[in-house]
Amino acid sequence: MITHIRVKNFKSWQDSDIVKLAPLTGFFGTNSSGKSSLLQMLLLLKQTIGKEEVLFFGDEDSLVNLGNFQEVIHGHEVRNELYLGLSCKLSHTVPYNFVVTTQGQAINFSFDTVIREVEGNQVIKDFRYNSLTSRVRVVWEDNNLFVNDRNPIPLQVQNCYGLPSSEDSNAPKVLTGFTFAFEELFSHVYYLGPTRVHPQRSYHWERTHPKEIDLWGNEAIDALLSARVRQLTTSHNGEGISIEKRISKWLQKLGLAHFFWLGPIGSLSDNNYEVRIQKSPNSAKVTLADMGHGVADLFPLLVHCCYVPEGSTLILEQPGVHLHPKAQADLADLFLEVIKERNLQILVESHSEHLLTRLQRRVAEKQIGQDDVALHFCRNASGVSTVERLEVDEFGEIKNWPDNFFGDVMGDMFAMTDKQVEQITEQDPEG
Repeated sequence: MITHIRVKNFKSWQDSDIVKLAPLTGFFGTNSSGKSSLLQMLLLLKQTIGKEEVLFFGDEDSLVNLGNFQEVIHGHEVRNELYLGLSCKLSHTVPYNFVVTTQGQAINFSFDTVIREVEGNQVIKDFRYNSLTSRVRVVWEDNNLFVNDRNPIPLQVQNCYGLPSSEDSNAPKVLTGFTFAFEELFSHVYYLGPTRVHPQRSYHWERTHPKEIDLWGNEAIDALLSARVRQLTTSHNGEGISIEKRISKWLQKLGLAHFFWLGPIGSLSDNNYEVRIQKSPNSAKVTLADMGHGVADLFPLLVHCCYVPEGSTLILEQPGVHLHPKAQADLADLFLEVIKERNLQILVESHSEHLLTRLQRRVAEKQIGQDDVALHFCRNASGVSTVERLEVDEFGEIKNWPDNFFGDVMGDMFAMTDKQVEQITEQDPEG
């Protein structure tokens, strides 16, 4: 789980300061306030894994396409230095013997890097790893590696997190351990973007077993068929149940469908399949393409929540944008279920008042602890973004919520009432 992030001179962020993340983290704010940029920082690091570039800013097929250093650096001032940092608690399997840990204890580490541009080229000024479970500190700068401030070890690296150059095999074990842990962390980070692929009337399965579903939800059906063949299950109430059954139950709870069916078209050897949705117990089964945007957009999200490995981090942008208010609220319960049942970390960017209100209610009901949820509000003034942690008390009340962000409902109601009284008076002045 990623516990903190920080950026400096990244897009609209001059300095985000330390932003705390929790098992369930929500980012709210006006359009272009910098919410997405904080999540893009993580996607940028993820897509740099294994690359020979200092930072891989992306292309049309990437998780995020940020252009180049000049487009990313704050104010387009290429003289500025870019800072990216994070802390995490890693529970996945890593070679723990590169740092001293208590047996069975997860490795916690922090990472940060500073990058600048020199004559049009990205240059690593430095990067640092700190083990938070033992006294191990690694610092790289000027082609020298320092381990716990000991004598420098000459070393060339090819990207921001310290992947050694192919021409240099002298990397000490402690650095390769940290880079492995870094790669392991981001191999368990998944992303579903705000724009989803249009549903099809039929799907051809090449009998692949995708590790992830991609940012548009393209491989959701492939993932379901793979899970069926491999008999994968998802956790619910301490038991493993089929992913398809759990998706059906969530479609029912969200009020979007009674049942869904994924089955073959024609011969099984053709590997052609279709998804049919039954809106109510007595309604006809129609294809996913004949349903509204709400069901089609939600379907990859439900698959993601049940399919990605337990302990993963799932980044979601505007997950309920096409859903009606009750379904938006129920999404909060979906997120709470998967962080508890599947140990997922959910990072969500949203404008939904209904999702937020349901989260507040669940805090008040003690269904989620105050430390298990982190809510942030982002602002942008004169091109500079800032973020404020929302203070949620034990009753679910937010003490520092910005006025009228979700509109002035009471003000609108009073204005409407005043207008109604005015019209009645005009029609019957003596009444």
